[in-house]
Amino acid sequence: MSFTLALTLLPLFAAQVEASPALVHFDDEPVRAESQYEALLDQYEEAYDAWRDRLREMESLKERRELRKLEPALLFRSRFETLANSGEGRALVWLIENSRKLEKRKQVPALKEDCYGRLFKAYLDADWFGDVITMYTKERRDVSAETIELTLASALERSEGDARARVLLGLARYRLAGKCNSGLDFYQRLLQEHPDSPAAKDAQREYDRLTKFGMGAQPPDFQGETIDGAPISLYASRGKVTVVDFWGFW
Repeated sequence: MSFTLALTLLPLFAAQVEASPALVHFDDEPVRAESQYEALLDQYEEAYDAWRDRLREMESLKERRELRKLEPALLFRSRFETLANSGEGRALVWLIENSRKLEKRKQVPALKEDCYGRLFKAYLDADWFGDVITMYTKERRDVSAETIELTLASALERSEGDARARVLLGLARYRLAGKCNSGLDFYQRLLQEHPDSPAAKDAQREYDRLTKFGMGAQPPDFQGETIDGAPISLYASRGKVTVVDFWGFW
């Protein structure tokens, strides 16, 4: 699609929003919400790229101001909201990610509160929900620390299996980001309660980095040979100043 054509079509998206059904059909078969989300996201990204490139080309300040009123996120908002209401949670994620394009600064926290509330209520078991937790724990500007703690605590009580493991990982990272050592306790709980969960791999790596390789931590022992073939181990050098130099040919 050319830039000119894409920009010409942008206003039409807004006009078609209200007429767009919650589900589109092909050959009398309903298209799954997941497929609709991916198709809509592709349309938005294509329109946004065309809009952004056109904005860069414009030299007139007046033309740039007029074009900014056609910010694609504003034109696509209703379509993503319709999709979210039909059961596609990732459309709520899109609304959060684009909240500053959609609302005035003072209204952004309210939009995020609504979207996060719906996400934590209905989508804890979704395999993509780990990304939502990561986003949420970084919302210190628009969501209070108390609200984040309460939401994660509630999610921990209501979740099981892999979903619970994701919440524990989120709590561990959130607490440590706030310089709270209790984050290590959540790593331990995750590794003990859900050792086979997908989140356990990330938890183990992060826990080891903090406890074995951080400043003041006790590193794991390892054995090897000197260039003369003599055995050597890290723990054999305890009490001595030791410099470990890893090198090789790559």
